[in-house]
This record gives sequence, C-alpha cells and structure tokens, in this order.
Amino acid sequence: MNDKAERGGHEIVIAGREIKWTGDTISYEQIVAEWNKLDPSRQVQGQPGIDWKYDTGESGILYPGEEIEKVFDGLIITIDPAHLS
Repeated sequence: MNDKAERGGHEIVIAGREIKWTGDTISYEQIVAEWNKLDPSRQVQGQPGIDWKYDTGESGILYPGEEIEKVFDGLIITIDPAHLS
C-alpha cells in the first residue's frame, strides 16, 4: 500500500460523488459495490462498461473482472446513467 492510501485514502469520484479510496487498485466489482452503497435507490443494472479518467489525460473503459491498477487522487469514474435503475 502506498503512503497516500495509508494516510486516509485517495480522493476519487464515482458517478459524481467524491469518496476516499484506501486501496492502490480498484476493481470493476468494487466500483459497482461502492456506487450501490452511495445511492441505494439507484442500483447498477447489467454490466455496463465503466469509464475512468485522470486529469493527466489517461483514461479507459473497465469491464467486469478488470481493475484500475494504480489509483491516484483525481480519478473520475462514470457509469452510464442508462444502466442505473
């Protein structure tokens, strides 16, 4: 675990909501579970591709079973609203 994670977590955004993430990685399944905790009234439906990006320009799409291998402050994760009920 890196120093930032040990000191309380990275500041990341999942579907418009800022959270602290203490891990160095974050998986597709962890993102879905975190979103479902953040907004129990709107659950993720199906298995959408989840977009992620950093302000450095690095970005990608995450699919089930995959993970973001390096979590840093400023990570923005979006879930297609069509896949939220």
